[in-house]
Amino acid sequence: MTRREALRLSAAAAFAPLTAPAASAAVTKDELRKHAAIAVSQSVYAEQTAMVAFEAIANGGLLDARATATMRVVLDHATQHADVLGQTLKSELGHDPPLAPTRTGIRGLPGLRRQRDALELAVRLLERAIGTHVQTVRQTLDATLLKAITGIVGSDAQSLVLLRKLLHTEPVPAAFERGAA
Repeated sequence: MTRREALRLSAAAAFAPLTAPAASAAVTKDELRKHAAIAVSQSVYAEQTAMVAFEAIANGGLLDARATATMRVVLDHATQHADVLGQTLKSELGHDPPLAPTRTGIRGLPGLRRQRDALELAVRLLERAIGTHVQTVRQTLDATLLKAITGIVGSDAQSLVLLRKLLHTEPVPAAFERGAA
């Protein structure tokens, strides 16, 4: 082999990764569906967690009449959201929704003693659900899922306003609700 042939081969080898995509870098349709299914399952679980907690809070006797009425509305929304996301997960991605957590499995719920603590927990759970939904939007390309999730984020943001007003805090602290991790 001559020096010229060696240089040509080494130059070709150096530029080969730039001209041909690596097989390991390609993401398959099945992998995208798997990531979307995991993300949507997390969104379902976040809404289920809120639903279980809101039911316990609404029926726990800690809230005054106005807060109880508001919590029941927020509970109805969380129940609808969990149902819609669970059905969409099943119909669009072919996965069963996860099981809802128990009341004792929700951190902070069993030890509630005051109305303010209950409302603050509800706010944290909604913020966490919104954060999970925003992450889910980044993981899916399915139009049906995107439509459902973005509508739910808007509804959850409205519920946050109601709960924050009950807490006498800033109802809309930012122009866009991003949730919490």
